[in-house]
Parts: sequence; C-alpha cells; structure tokens
Amino acid sequence: MLVECKRCSAIVDAEVHGEHVRMDSEGDPERYSLVSCPKCKSPMLVYQESIQISENDYAWDEAYRLYPRRDRIASYTWPEGIRDVYSEAAICYDHKAYTASAVMCRKVLEGMCGEHGYGKAVLSTALSKMRDDGVIENRLFEWADELRLLGNEAAHGIGKKFSKADAGDILDFTEAILEYVFTFREKFDQFKLRQGVQSKS
Repeated sequence: MLVECKRCSAIVDAEVHGEHVRMDSEGDPERYSLVSCPKCKSPMLVYQESIQISENDYAWDEAYRLYPRRDRIASYTWPEGIRDVYSEAAICYDHKAYTASAVMCRKVLEGMCGEHGYGKAVLSTALSKMRDDGVIENRLFEWADELRLLGNEAAHGIGKKFSKADAGDILDFTEAILEYVFTFREKFDQFKLRQGVQSKS
C-alpha cells in the first residue's frame, strides 16, 4: 500500500498490520488500515474509499493518511472545488514542489472569485471588484493581490523558484483568505441574524 510517510518525507510501500472495513452513509465500503513505514517503522492510520469497477466488484482508491495528520487540511466549510485545489496545493508543498504549490494557490483565488460571481473577469479585476463590493476587506485584498502576482511569477517565470518558506507563507495566506471568505464571514452573518431575532423576541 503506497502511503506518504511524514517522517521520511517520501512515498513508501507501507506494511499493513490490520484493517477495518465499514459501509459509509451511502452504503459504499470504506477501509481503515493500520500500517507502518518499512524504513523508519513509524505507525500510520490511512483511509481508502472504494471504486466501483463492475456491477458486483470494487477496488480501493489511493490511501489517504489520517495519522499523523497532514499539516494543512482543507475546511469542510469551503466549496468542494476550492477544497480540492487547495488540497492539491498542500500536496505539492509536502512533496517539495514549491513552485507548483504557488501556482495552485493562484488557482484557488480564481475559484474563490468564481464562487462569488466574479469568474468572468481577469483575476486582478475580480479581486478589485470583490473589495469594492465589500466581500473582502482592503487588507485581505492586499494579501490576495500579492498572491496573484506571485502565482503569475510561478506560472510564467521560467527561472523563478520558490523556497519552502515562501511556499509555506503563500499557503498560509491562501488559507487565511479562504477562512475569512467562506467560514468566518458566513458565521458572523449568521451570528448577526441570531442577535437580530433575539432582540425582537
């Protein structure tokens, strides 16, 4: 079973010590396995979804490490497409593909703009419109615009290389923007709505 060992920072053919198969809410099998790295012997808990290959047969999808947990996990409050792209950016970072991670973070920003109805405009214009319409504040706009510029350099600058520290910062700022736009902004709106209801009762 191929698994990413956090300690070795490598994909290893893990040794399986035990597994548990259960049915998810839709009746599809999913598997949890206790494995260890053949090099450093670190224990890991991994999860696999099933893939239907015929009417009566299925195979297991790639293993996703649950423990040790990944350093960066996309929030369930983000739209699915945003989660997928952010997760890919995090995977690129974990595998030391720092420039690719920066490119994916720029793609996250494009997805964020699209989710709010600004997808038809070029990214710089879309971010400006989001700021002008009050979707993001000026400081978040500055962060997002800097990420846009860095993403452009990553995508188009052949000689441009990003360090681990730079790529990590880009991921952190991207996550902060997503948390504000998709998590805390909505949560605060719900909080204000509850306060308004309570004040009338």
